[in-house]
Amino acid sequence: MTRIQMIIVAVCLALGVGGYLVIGRPGMADSPMAERQHEIMEKIRNAPETLTAAETLARLERTAVDKPDAPEPHYFIAELLRGQNRPDDAARAYQSALRRDATYVPALVGLAQVLVEMGDGAVGPDAARLFARAYELDDTQVQAGMWAAMGAAQAGDQDRAAQMMRAVFAKLPPDDPRRDRFGAMLDVIGESEALPAE
Repeated sequence: MTRIQMIIVAVCLALGVGGYLVIGRPGMADSPMAERQHEIMEKIRNAPETLTAAETLARLERTAVDKPDAPEPHYFIAELLRGQNRPDDAARAYQSALRRDATYVPALVGLAQVLVEMGDGAVGPDAARLFARAYELDDTQVQAGMWAAMGAAQAGDQDRAAQMMRAVFAKLPPDDPRRDRFGAMLDVIGESEALPAE
C-alpha cells in the first residue's frame, strides 16, 4: 500500500468514526429504535393506512419482543413475509408462532399453505399433517380438511382421502354450497354411495 493510499484510508476511517460519534450517539441504548417505534405508534393511532411494510414489520417484531409467549405477532410477521414472496422466512415465522402455541390454527394453516407453495402445489406429508391438525382443532376450517384429504390422495391413499372427504362433507350444513363440490369429488373417486343422506 502506498503512502497516499494509507493517508486516504486513515482519513476515511477518521471521518467514519467521527460521523458515528456525532450522529450515532454511542451509549444511548436503543434510542433511535425507541424513537422510531414511537413514530410508528403515532402513525398507527392517527393514520394506520400510511404504514409501510417495513414499519409494520418493525412494530410486529417489537410486539414479539414485548410479548414473548404470544403466537400472534409471529403469525402476522409470517403473513407479511409471505406477502413479500419470502416463503422460507414466512415458514420460520409460522414455526415461531407454533412454538409458542402448537394449537394456533391460523399458523398451522399458514405454514401448511407455504409448504404447498414451496412444493410447487404438491401437498406433502408435512403439509397434509398440518392441514389435518388444523381441521381437527377447528372443523370450520373446511379448506384445511379438503387439503388434508388431497394430501392423502397425492400420497396414494385413496381410501383415507375418501374417508377424510366424507368426514368434511358430513359436517357441512345442508345449505352449504360446498356440498355440491364435495359430492362431485366423492363421485370421481367412486365413493358417492357412502355419502350421508340429506
